[in-house]
Amino acid sequence: MKPRRIKVLYVCPFAHYPGHPPEAAVSETRALAQAGAEVELLTFCGIIGGAEVKVPQLTVLPYINVTIPLYYLANFLRKWRYTRRLSMFLETCLTLAVAVRLKRKLNYDIIHLRDGDPFLFIPFLLSLLLRDYNWVISLIGDNLTAPSPLLTALRKDFRLFVYIILLKLVNSNLWKPICRRSLARNHFLFLTQSESIKQGFKSYMQGVLSGKVTCLPLGVGEADKVISKEEARRYLGLPKDKPVFLSFGFLHVGKDLETIFRALKDMPDAFLLHGGDSGFSPELSSTNLTKKYGMLDRTISRDCYITEEEKPYYFFAADAIILSYTRQFSSTASLLWEACRFRTPVIASDNGQLRELVEAFQLGLLFTAQDADSLREAIIRFISLKPEEIERLKANCHRFSDEFSLEKWAQRCLEIYDSLLMK
Repeated sequence: MKPRRIKVLYVCPFAHYPGHPPEAAVSETRALAQAGAEVELLTFCGIIGGAEVKVPQLTVLPYINVTIPLYYLANFLRKWRYTRRLSMFLETCLTLAVAVRLKRKLNYDIIHLRDGDPFLFIPFLLSLLLRDYNWVISLIGDNLTAPSPLLTALRKDFRLFVYIILLKLVNSNLWKPICRRSLARNHFLFLTQSESIKQGFKSYMQGVLSGKVTCLPLGVGEADKVISKEEARRYLGLPKDKPVFLSFGFLHVGKDLETIFRALKDMPDAFLLHGGDSGFSPELSSTNLTKKYGMLDRTISRDCYITEEEKPYYFFAADAIILSYTRQFSSTASLLWEACRFRTPVIASDNGQLRELVEAFQLGLLFTAQDADSLREAIIRFISLKPEEIERLKANCHRFSDEFSLEKWAQRCLEIYDSLLMK
């Protein structure tokens, strides 16, 4: 008799935003299903770009009634930069409320919440009157622990003050009694993507999560298609014989795009390719920085969400990707996994886990965070590498992908689910 498959409701409230959530919603649910779990995906309103999902997909709207005004309020607030965080708060509340209702109706074994922070108190509040619910909650960053890039962002833009206050309020120690009661009545396990973030969450609400936080690094899949450098550069309108460096992804407060421009502005033979939404900092978009640093003839900027179909062209067109973050950034740089997926060497800032992994797997070169001179020197060193040295870096990317494969990630998830169900 075959063992019963674990029934998982994978919840991703932010899959309609650019960044890592839509990719995670697609790749992680597929990996879990392939590993043997029975998985369904719940999002707020679908996945940006209409990416194909290999598991059954649910959205919030069919399951809400009296709270439907909040649904439309969230959609309304999302239109403006400084109310978008409030929209995300409402989206999280509504999506998790539906998840709890579906669990009761469809008898899921596990609710797996992708991106539990920054509104970590919501699952506790919803579980206050419940019993024996099993929650697995991934925590992507360190915005709830100090030091945080958000504090640096606040100094640059005081209008983020409202969000900082909201963040502090909803994660205040005032919620500790509610958290303790929910933890006592239900089963929670929290997943961080690095040991440093795990250590930071040990002090969350004076240690309320003690013994319930474990580290599970990201998983990475294989590239769906391989494109020659010549074809990729032709598609994007890049020169065939010039060094091209990639900047990619959603521009969050921990990223430092300006240092890349400062480093490249005096290197007339080097081209910059940028793809990714400017997020909450449109004034620091690649389009604006291209004008500011006079690099219009050496930069291709796409300040928008790049679909999974187009993404390979960007990575295969580049000689290397520049991973540039602020000094305060200590979260997981998921773009390192993406770079290795496409066998693209990296030039990375020397931040915590990012530095450790680049050094351990020999994936590329390092530079001092927010230091344009240091980055320029690293770029010059990279350009001077021999072809066999470049091939070695690409081989190391392949080794990294094997070590952190999605298959291994999914198997570890199933072990975590089993351990939670045995409690």
